[in-house]
Amino acid sequence: MILQQPAFLLGLLVIAALAGLYVFAQRRRRRYALRFTDVALLQSVAGRGPGIRRHVPPALFLLGAAALVLAAAQPVLNLMVARTDASVMLVIDTSGSMDAVDVLPTRLDAARSAAHTLIDHLPANTRIGLVTFSTSPNLAAPLTDKRQDVLTALDYLQAGGATATGDGLSLAISQLTSTTTGATSSRPPAMIVLLTDGVTNRGSDPLAAAARAKAANIRIVTVGIGSRNEAVTVHGQRVGGVDDQALGAIASATGGKYYFAEEAGQLSQIYSTLGSSFGWRFLRFDATVPMILAGSVIVLAGSALSLFWFRVLP
Repeated sequence: MILQQPAFLLGLLVIAALAGLYVFAQRRRRRYALRFTDVALLQSVAGRGPGIRRHVPPALFLLGAAALVLAAAQPVLNLMVARTDASVMLVIDTSGSMDAVDVLPTRLDAARSAAHTLIDHLPANTRIGLVTFSTSPNLAAPLTDKRQDVLTALDYLQAGGATATGDGLSLAISQLTSTTTGATSSRPPAMIVLLTDGVTNRGSDPLAAAARAKAANIRIVTVGIGSRNEAVTVHGQRVGGVDDQALGAIASATGGKYYFAEEAGQLSQIYSTLGSSFGWRFLRFDATVPMILAGSVIVLAGSALSLFWFRVLP
């Protein structure tokens, strides 16, 4: 919460002082009552007292006044609300090198688990799709708001083949652009999360796909997984490490960001952060008028109770 006129909060000190004076007056009143020693005679003359009811109207008056002071400070709330029109395409490398065990249990298993984490952290109404790529791209799950379809598709991923990163991105972009119409600037927010562990060696240029994504106002976040500076052996074959430069260039071309993960825990944390940040928007809400209304209603309620119970105002 942001206060545009915080100086008015000094009025709360006045209200606190009034509350203190009220408590002091009640204690002083009790001391005077105790001077009359014949309590039974006093009760028969005065009748049953109001008890705790007598404190309700003053308490409401003070509470309402505090709300009005807070309203004078002009509070503004920044609320994070879920978007109803966001879309995310997961693009996962399923080439043969994803069977490497330098990220436990395997790179592909870690990617699958991290994708589950991302989906869990996205708003419930976000549309999600899944594209996999190896020697060629595959639409494993079209964009849908039924996330169980995507989770099921993730469970059936298998590693094998080469690395056609550009073709995978192109298929994901086609999915996102074919489901929206109108001007690019007015399209709902869309994001591609690309995960790969190696260098593109098949298909089209990933940077050309990134340029197409930028033109369509689609942000690409890239995630590199596995070994960075050394080759590993997978099924008896040596495979290279992550192409940091290429992944960074793809992300920066669309206003996205590049992440690197060399263990499963880091990957899950990255995907958790992405899920918690995308698909949400901040709503600026000026609470001044609601606070004025609330304070006025509380003060009026205190006045009404005081008149109804005691025929006087507090």
